Amino acid sequence: MSKAEIVYEVDKTTPHSYNTFVSSKFFSIKGREKMGDSKEALGKRLRQLRRKQGLTLRELGDRIGKSESYLSRVERGRIDLSLSTLKEIADQFGRPIAHLLDNGFPPTDELIKKGEHHKLVISPVLEYDILCSSNQEISFFRMILKEGGNSGDKPYRHHGIEGGIMLKGRVRIVVGDREYILKEGDSLTYRSEQPHWFENAGKGDAIAIWAVAPATF
Repeated sequence: MSKAEIVYEVDKTTPHSYNTFVSSKFFSIKGREKMGDSKEALGKRLRQLRRKQGLTLRELGDRIGKSESYLSRVERGRIDLSLSTLKEIADQFGRPIAHLLDNGFPPTDELIKKGEHHKLVISPVLEYDILCSSNQEISFFRMILKEGGNSGDKPYRHHGIEGGIMLKGRVRIVVGDREYILKEGDSLTYRSEQPHWFENAGKGDAIAIWAVAPATF
């Protein structure tokens, strides 16, 4: 296995391309749906979880730095979400993104056959195949990141440790003040509490297997 290329001391005077995230994002589960339908389904689920937590739109907005009107549009499926914003919302509900649409945590000794994995489509350029059943110990997934895609408009962080291996393509990952270039066969592990962000740095799809423990993503 070749070692990942590492660039230390990121030049903080030159902004990373955190703001280049492709718009028109959408989210679906078990296959692709129409973008509008997917956004409305996600919005309804977020409204359900917010109400279950006993939060008003204003209270949720205060916690994540978003306006009441913005969240109202999210819940009505009228606005696109980035991965980082969705993560902030999911954190307030105490749920990992990987299991956002699940109602509970069934027994983990579950075989998932090929073709039966849940698919989370975050955007036209980023999707996840969830490789594990719902649980609170680990999130385990396959990431498919299209050419030109990245994880959102800003870095995000969460509790735990994560790592993975590149199966195809080339990805640039910024973790704290360090930058890594991962190519096929390279692997990386880091503490998830550090702000992190990633983008496809090559041609074609980038595909990786990734895990996060505990299941905070």
